[in-house]
Amino acid sequence: MKLSVATGAVLLAASANGQLDIPGLLKNATVNPNDPRFSQWKAPGAGDVRAPCPGLNSLANHGFLNHNGKGLTIPQLILGGAQGLNMGPDFMAVIGAVGLLSSPNPAAGSFDLDDLDEHNFPIEHDASLSRLDKYFGNNYAFNQKTWDATLSFFHGQTKTTTPTASKARYSNVKKSKANNPTSLYGPQQFILSSGETALYVQTMDSPVTNSAQITYVKSLFEKEKLPYNLGWRPSAVPITLLSLGEYITQLSAANPDSFAEGQSKCIAGVRTESVLMIKSSYRRGLIR
Repeated sequence: MKLSVATGAVLLAASANGQLDIPGLLKNATVNPNDPRFSQWKAPGAGDVRAPCPGLNSLANHGFLNHNGKGLTIPQLILGGAQGLNMGPDFMAVIGAVGLLSSPNPAAGSFDLDDLDEHNFPIEHDASLSRLDKYFGNNYAFNQKTWDATLSFFHGQTKTTTPTASKARYSNVKKSKANNPTSLYGPQQFILSSGETALYVQTMDSPVTNSAQITYVKSLFEKEKLPYNLGWRPSAVPITLLSLGEYITQLSAANPDSFAEGQSKCIAGVRTESVLMIKSSYRRGLIR
């Protein structure tokens, strides 16, 4: 895939200039459930920027990433993701790499969260759980009406279930295809859409049980706040490309729609390609 090749090139460039030293980063890239930043939430202010991603925005709002959302590097992504959400370095390195690709100046080695607003690249997509499609206007800020429609599928539930999460996700896909004449839903959008669901489930719960408290999920999306005060604690198990890929497969299996099931055939290859890219870089000493 072109995106994977470009991502690999950025990772190699970051390694070449000494920016990416994963063993060194891992010494500090651990989650501490008592980290005071979990209780230190601050909304973005004038001049601060945010992404079309509640997870990254929450990390910035709690100070795990630069609060202004600017000048983010791959090491900062790896550390902030691990310390705030126990995200694996493999996943955060890829997010950092595509973030650099979205920057007006990738050679600078950093990007701003609002660089991620670009339509259909690298993370923004139609049929979002909480954002409008680009065709209808503001596609990066939280949209209450869109989110209410997603949340309605969990009415009467206290926790997410895989079948309901799958149904809520694909409802947005069908709605986008029916109402947006520019809607695009191919393999890339399938991965982004399914990954969005996998991320909120696993970050608000864990890759072990995949069943998040609805109140935690609401805090993440509606306030872009980690729900520490509600009892949430970061997963004790790291959330990785592999764990997310496995849950995406479960979400697809829970969707009876034949088209969605057909799209799922691409995920094994994408997941394998991403994992192999990281492993190959380790073996060749390109990521130390």
